[in-house]
Amino acid sequence: MRKQIIIIWLTSIMVTLSIASCKKETTAAVSKEVAVSYPEITLKGDEIVILPVGGTFTEAGAILKDDITGAESDLQPVSNNVNTAVPGLYVVLYTAANANGFETTVGRKVAVTSVTGTSNIAGEFIRPATGVAMTIDQLSEGVYKITNPGGAGVGAATIVYMVETEKDVYSCPEQPNDAGFMALEDIEFSENGAVWRVLNAGYGSQLRSFVRQ
Repeated sequence: MRKQIIIIWLTSIMVTLSIASCKKETTAAVSKEVAVSYPEITLKGDEIVILPVGGTFTEAGAILKDDITGAESDLQPVSNNVNTAVPGLYVVLYTAANANGFETTVGRKVAVTSVTGTSNIAGEFIRPATGVAMTIDQLSEGVYKITNPGGAGVGAATIVYMVETEKDVYSCPEQPNDAGFMALEDIEFSENGAVWRVLNAGYGSQLRSFVRQ
């Protein structure tokens, strides 16, 4: 009889443990699926402002449109280091993220220079390594827009801006574009072409050469 009682007791414990181990666990959701979209930032005024050394600059601001709610609001820059007393290219940065964490960054370029008597370096260039064109447009004396600065087959519409701060000295600091952030360094021009390095995570660090067409 005692043996039977012990067996029944052990069986009861095993059934209880089995039921407990099979109990459904409830946990809070740890992830969710969201559509990838980005807020829209529209600059008030021009994307690039060209000023002489000592000129006056007043930042015009920007409008933020929330891509999820559609609401619009004024947006203030997160960075503004413009110094019109010193020649150079300055970038006023605007950044905003939506409720899902997707972020947009745009920048107004402020070109400050008073160079005169410079050579117009505008034109079409070919990068021999790829056979792809890079173009330079002159916006004002000493101020240039460069399309496809990497001379790459991918990103052919990528644009950066460059300023000649003094004769034959060029500055193209980090600025936002469709490749993220990009800058050029070791910039040199000759009668037949140009060379520079592209600073961007998607590009190699090699010196890139271009032949004027």
